Amino acid sequence: MINLVQYREYWERVAARLDCITEVLPVAVDKDMGKKIQALPTGSITLFILPPGGESDSRNPDAFREANQCVVFIMEKYNPQRRTSFSVLESSQEAIEAVKAMMLNDLACGCPVMRFDVSTLNTLPETEFFAGFAGWSIGFKIIT
Repeated sequence: MINLVQYREYWERVAARLDCITEVLPVAVDKDMGKKIQALPTGSITLFILPPGGESDSRNPDAFREANQCVVFIMEKYNPQRRTSFSVLESSQEAIEAVKAMMLNDLACGCPVMRFDVSTLNTLPETEFFAGFAGWSIGFKIIT
């Protein structure tokens, strides 16, 4: 299992290195999360992090390994009366590419948090995450 404190702090450091990301918001299912998300200012680009889920890929208890399925979102809040979700995908694409480049660089430098399997890295457009948000998700697996 991934250490959630280290995982959150990693993404906070990523956001601090990128001017295009305005905030990092860990997402959990709770009654106030929708209010927090809707309170974000229009035009903000937020890095949403979800807690990873894990599954064992080991058959031997002496060599236990866990594949942690991770997903982060780069989402821009926009006014649907003034912009289309596609235009938001266009404007947030630079941010998602910068995040992926940083992840790959951190992996190459031996970052202890980001030991992910490059073959599992995938990027998808997201337009229905919350009303008035569009952007991208990055999925990947970290082996612990």
